[in-house]
This record gives sequence, C-alpha cells and structure tokens, in this order.
Amino acid sequence: MNRIVLILITALVSQSVIAQSIIDKYGAVTRSDTLERAVYLCFTGHDYYEGFEHVLTVLKRHNIPASFFLTGDFIRNHRNLVKEIVADNHFVGAHSDRHLLYCDWSKRDSLLHSTEEIREDILHNLQTLGDLGISPNYFMPPYEWYNGKVVEIAHQLNQTVVNFSPGTRSNADYTTPDMPNYITSEDILKSIYEYENANGMNGFHLLIHPGTSSQRKDKLYRHLDEIVARLKAQRYHFLKF
Repeated sequence: MNRIVLILITALVSQSVIAQSIIDKYGAVTRSDTLERAVYLCFTGHDYYEGFEHVLTVLKRHNIPASFFLTGDFIRNHRNLVKEIVADNHFVGAHSDRHLLYCDWSKRDSLLHSTEEIREDILHNLQTLGDLGISPNYFMPPYEWYNGKVVEIAHQLNQTVVNFSPGTRSNADYTTPDMPNYITSEDILKSIYEYENANGMNGFHLLIHPGTSSQRKDKLYRHLDEIVARLKAQRYHFLKF
C-alpha cells in the first residue's frame, strides 16, 4: 500500500476514534460514542439511597443497562444493594471513598486536599469495591467537580474520569426548595426533552441521583420510566461503561 495512502487512512481512523467521545478541558470524558444513538444512564450514591430499588425495577422492566458510581461509605453501608446492582449486570464504578470536595467551588484550580489525600481517598474506594470483586476503570469524582490535577491522580490509578454531559438540568435533581438554584422535576424533564429535540443525545451521559434529601419531595428518579420510554421512542438504546 502506498505510504501516503496509509498515513491518510491512519489519520482518518484516528479522527473517527476521537470523534466518538468528547473530553472537557480538564481531561474528563463528558460524552461517549457520539456516532452511536445511545444514552448512558448514570447514577451516583453516597448518603441517600431511598430511590435505588425503584431505579433497579425500572431498568429491569425495560431490560437496559446503566452505570452506578458509588462511594466507599455507600458500599460499606449497603453491601447487599451493591451486590444486587452487580447481579443485574450494571456497571459499578468509583465515586470517592468519603465524598470529599476535592477542589474549591469558586477557584477550581485550587485543591482542598493534598494530592496524596485525594489519591488515598480514590484508592480506598477502589479497595472497597475490590472486596466485592468489582474492578472498575471509570471514576466519577464526588460532587462531579474536579480539575486537571484530580484527573491526573485518577489516571495514575488506572481510572478514566467521566462526568455528566452538559446541556440538561438533570444533575440538579438534588436541589431542595430552600436553595436558590432549586429546580422542579418538571423543568428538568423539559430541559432533557428540549435538548434532545434541538441537539440529539448520541453518547450522552445522563446523570440522575437515586437518593436525595427528604426536603425534596419532587424526586426526578420517579420519572425514570417516562424518560426511558421517551428516549426509546426516539430510537435511542442504552449502554453502560
């Protein structure tokens, strides 16, 4: 084969691979398989858990996989629930051991813990997962908030950092009425459907919290069946990490 042709083919293949995912400026994957009509349902767990059984029931009803990112504290407190998630063939990944806030909200480049403390926090999470025979290679940082250094630390532990895809308000389903950024489930659903209609959701990471404060009575996870049915009607299928 002509060397120039081979170089061109290699370049095209490389561009195709790159085009399949979106990486943010910190190095985290915020969207996967943009060439495929698939959505990645993502769920995180730390201190609240009341909606997990409902979520698992809906996923089983639709026979679709999902990805769960759980803290070490959550795993230690709910071992049987984690085993159930694994038995249902869902992905289970790390979400930090103690749900520490790694970097400052207003000065994102500033770490609130030493690199060694962050490394140990992630490692302890992975070790707790390992005790259940789970060896993931994807990590969603606590609070879904991180910087390039956090991504680097995770990479050193063979973890690919992933986050929710921007564009919808689903990640704000934890908010409570007393918060200035509170948003209702109705408005969150509207943001999802409007985004899909305008932009499509190929490879989208859709984050939903299966447990939220008791102060929030309006639980987004209760609408999971509607979300899945709506996306299925738009010819999306579902993948896990």
